[in-house]
Parts: sequence; structure tokens; C-alpha cells
Amino acid sequence: MDSLPPLPARAVAAWRRGGPRYVWHKALRRCLGRWPSWKRRILYRNPRVYWTLRGGDDYFREQEGQPSRSDRARWLAERIARYAPASVLEIGCGYGKQLRELDARLPGVPLFGLDFSPTQLAFARRHLDGLGGVSLCLGDGQRLPFPDSSFDLVLTSAVILHNAPEVAERIRLEAIRVARRWVAHNEDTDESYNRFGYDTAAWYRGAGIRLAECGPIPVGSADEIARSQFCVAAL
Repeated sequence: MDSLPPLPARAVAAWRRGGPRYVWHKALRRCLGRWPSWKRRILYRNPRVYWTLRGGDDYFREQEGQPSRSDRARWLAERIARYAPASVLEIGCGYGKQLRELDARLPGVPLFGLDFSPTQLAFARRHLDGLGGVSLCLGDGQRLPFPDSSFDLVLTSAVILHNAPEVAERIRLEAIRVARRWVAHNEDTDESYNRFGYDTAAWYRGAGIRLAECGPIPVGSADEIARSQFCVAAL
């Protein structure tokens, strides 16, 4: 293995880790970089499949290797803690990065994470091992398996932006349904091959729902700040 060039070595490691479908997925991500519209059509037409294939060690290393992502997660956790929620649900919790930050700032508060990717949840169970206040479940944000008003605060962080408009609409409505007091969103507004980009605050204003706060997240590069939006709806 040591004598192989870097790219073949990575291909073999990817094959062993996830099989041929995973290798094909990684190859498409690299090869279609110059054609974002085709990348969206071919690679991202099913977000559940995309995040199931991408979730795991590779994605964890990628995210944890970007200091601005960690800075943003800490900022969000501190902001949400100011609302002193009695319970929190994160829709699309991924591998648990945000839940870990919330747990550190909301001791004793029940935290729930839901994701539709089995690989992301499997990693989250390892990443959050030992945090007794965190519960995880497999589920779809469009049809949350919880009764009305189940959680004091419901959060999405870079989740709605990955979904087509009709799906984004259903996720917002479900978040409102299961929340008692607050619905918080960290969602970028720009478009790319895997981001539709939404002005979530404008959606709430259009629905006649008051916003407790709205603005960019003041961490990261100028570009990251410009496209970011954090808003909290007061129910």
C-alpha cells in the first residue's frame, strides 16, 4: 500500500470503507466540480442518499478540519443557550457537532437529534458517547415522529438549504408544529450544487410569525458571514 501513488491508495481505502457505490460517489464529487448544475442533477438529486454515502469518517474529518465551522457551532450554541430552553430538538443533527456544543452550555437540558442518514447517526452515537442528556433517532424532517409542541426549541443548522422548495416548506411547518416557544435556524442564503439557499427570515415574516432575532453569523470569512443567516421565530 505504501508504494501506491496517493490517488490509487485513497481509492482502495474508499473501496474498503464503503464499497463501489461510495467510490463512485466520491469520484463524481471531484469530476463534476466544474459543472455545478450537472453535479446537482446527478449527485444531489436525492439528499438522503447523498448524506448517507458522504456521512462518516471522511465528512467528520472535513468538518472538524475547518476552524470556522467549529467557531460557528460554538456561536450558535451560546446564542441558543440565551433562550434558556427546557428541551431542544435538532432536525438534521448529522454527526452531532452542534448537539455536543449545546450539551456543554445547557447542562441538564434534554437534547434530541434527528437525522435521515444512518451513517451520520452511527457516527453521532460514537461522537456523543457519554453525554447522557442527548437522545438520537432516525427520521425525516418532513414527517417528525413527535406530537405537537413536544420541544421548547427546535433547531435546524444547514439543513433546510439542502432541500428543494416544497421539502423545505414541509420541514419548516413540521418544526413549527413540534415547537412550543422557539424555532431557530442557521441556514445559508446562497446557491451552489448542493444548496438551494433560502431567506428563512423572510418566510417567517410572510407567514406573519414574529422573529425574536435575525442576522448574519459574525464568525468565519467575509464570504461565510455574508451568506449566513441566523433567525429565531417566536411562537
